[in-house]
Amino acid sequence: MAADRRGYGERQAHLLCALVAGRGFPDGFAADKATDASRSLRRKRGRAVAKAWPALALALRPRFDERFNAFARGAAAPASGDALADGLAFAWTLDRGDVDDDARVEVVFARARLVRRAGVPRRRRGPFLGAITLHEPRRLLVVVRIAPGGTRSFVLRTGRG
Repeated sequence: MAADRRGYGERQAHLLCALVAGRGFPDGFAADKATDASRSLRRKRGRAVAKAWPALALALRPRFDERFNAFARGAAAPASGDALADGLAFAWTLDRGDVDDDARVEVVFARARLVRRAGVPRRRRGPFLGAITLHEPRRLLVVVRIAPGGTRSFVLRTGRG
């Protein structure tokens, strides 16, 4: 009985990995239907991330779906199904020039709530101090989180103006 459960769990995990990647489906699966299901799951996951990360999705428009699909093919969704963590993992794969100031602000606030351990975003338990330079107009955003006091942010003008 335990061996059956273990074997079933292994087959289930293999199927999930194949659906995420969009290839390597187990024998007996109709490849075209499995590919459609895979695409649908990645699209659903992308919509959840776009909802949790509106500035990031807007910054990458119209390439967001294409870029997220490529990311999702190689990265399993967080076990918790948390779109904030999934979006942060996606944001880590982007080049700095891919996103605007609004998206970078989303990223620093998400980093105040999440930490990356072994490539996987997890809830941050300790303090956080982060800063980014914003460009239009030029200023410095400082984000501080001291649990349980919450997250505070400060904007400091830099340069002339």
